[in-house]
Amino acid sequence: MAETALSVAPGRPSYETADGRFDEDRLREFVEDYDGPEDPDYPGCIPIPMTLEQFDDYEGGVEYWSRERGTALICRDGSPVHEIPGGRLPGLLTRVEMERGSPILCCGALKMVTVDGAGRTAEGMHPDQSVYLRPGVWIPSGRRTVIGRDPRPDVVLEIDNTTDVRRHKLGVYARWGFPEVWVETPDEPTPSRPRRVVPGLTIYVLDQGDYRMSAESVALPTWRAHEIHAALNEAPISPSTIECLVRVGRTLGDRDGTGPMDDAQIAGYMRRSHDVGHRTGFARGLEQGQETARRKALRYAATETLRLRGIPLSEDFDRRLAETTISPQTLLTAAQRSTTEADFWARLRGGQPGTDEGRA
Repeated sequence: MAETALSVAPGRPSYETADGRFDEDRLREFVEDYDGPEDPDYPGCIPIPMTLEQFDDYEGGVEYWSRERGTALICRDGSPVHEIPGGRLPGLLTRVEMERGSPILCCGALKMVTVDGAGRTAEGMHPDQSVYLRPGVWIPSGRRTVIGRDPRPDVVLEIDNTTDVRRHKLGVYARWGFPEVWVETPDEPTPSRPRRVVPGLTIYVLDQGDYRMSAESVALPTWRAHEIHAALNEAPISPSTIECLVRVGRTLGDRDGTGPMDDAQIAGYMRRSHDVGHRTGFARGLEQGQETARRKALRYAATETLRLRGIPLSEDFDRRLAETTISPQTLLTAAQRSTTEADFWARLRGGQPGTDEGRA
């Protein structure tokens, strides 16, 4: 099918159509090719003039937009290196929610805005990933999340590969009252990443209106910053990360009074395993019961053969015989041919006929 060419009005930027809308693909090309100055508060971002109407209509992500400035800051780095950590987080939290026994929702780069008294957008941002620990209470809906009207995410993840959210964006999150922000710098660099930027993850927890760094998440207790960083950068998932996720899920479950059996998938696995185990155990039990009865019958036959032949047996003969594992043929042959109890034990050991002095 032939592609429809976009109409670009004369004098407009290459990414702006005649009706004033932004074409995201062309805007991305413009950002990647941009060689002008960057905003000092948003390193790694390109300033793009954007009106209120354009921002409300725009479906792409922005680091920050202000109606007062009429400018959007667009991240220059849209590479997989920037996107992969945020894409891995939902899979990790799926394991946590299964262990916890209640759902966790990752909503990606939600458009989060503040509005004025007339309901018009005043500011806007897109985190790289947003996490809601209790989606049963509230799930984002519509095209945007309004600060002050809608619940804030329990955690937002920001990927700082070429950007630096500490300059300005972190302060906006604090002003908006976001309880916890993770700032991740991936292990794999991009060519444009400054040398001073080192890999790692920092957890910022809101405390009396400002952020303090924390070695451990408050929202996902016991999950430490270095463990989160490792999990976001490894593939496939390692046994040590799985242990961390199980620990976090169980901690949350203990707090909430839930557990793996409250998760429908885990409960289904457990029921099927129980059914299979029950059937297998019954069959094995029947088999083992039959084998036990057979062994008892053989021991009884051997003992009675010896007694009928008049061979004296010691007081611990029955105990020793019960502890013996030998083939039925060897057992019965020894009982029929031995001349003494010592000879009987010697034959069971595979030796030559014994004497009373050689009794085992």
